[in-house]
Amino acid sequence: MAQDIREMLQNDMSIPAEGLKKGHEARFNARLDAHFGTQNKAKAEGYLWMKIAAVLVVLIAVAGLLLNNPLGSGAEAPQPTEANQVAAVDDQKVQFSDFSPEYKEIEDRYLASIHIELAQLNVTEDNKAVVDAFMGQLEELNKEYDRLNADLIETGVNDQNIQSLINNLQLRLDLLFKLKEKLNELQQSQNNEIQINTL
Repeated sequence: MAQDIREMLQNDMSIPAEGLKKGHEARFNARLDAHFGTQNKAKAEGYLWMKIAAVLVVLIAVAGLLLNNPLGSGAEAPQPTEANQVAAVDDQKVQFSDFSPEYKEIEDRYLASIHIELAQLNVTEDNKAVVDAFMGQLEELNKEYDRLNADLIETGVNDQNIQSLINNLQLRLDLLFKLKEKLNELQQSQNNEIQINTL
């Protein structure tokens, strides 16, 4: 069964021994050109137009950048002053998560939990005052978190700043858990009053 393919071809009598006829390769190439030649030329012309269009787009983009660039006119760029640098830092809102992927993961988990707890709150006319009081405290914690993030810019990343930010996130989440407990207590007391009144 396992025979050498060369031996099989040499022993096969159906294959002519003289090889291919003269001009076989030329006839084969002529057939290929007749069949595929026009398509290849059309593709080549299409690619040529695409290349020209790409070069034009790049040239237009470079020209636009050079025309809009104030440095292209020979004017010197204004040197940043300390006041400009402080203003630039104030405009950027740096977050705890900007410093490390681990910090981002921590912040994202806490913020997701906080948003879930907020979404699950059932606010009614009876508990609106309690919810508003807790929301005021939550807003104060949000402001403190923003202030801690600003401190992070000034002092840099250190253990105290990181721990303060994490504690703030924990406090916000704990505050929401306490709010949910308080709302459950109010609901139970209202249910008890309704049961007493119906008896």
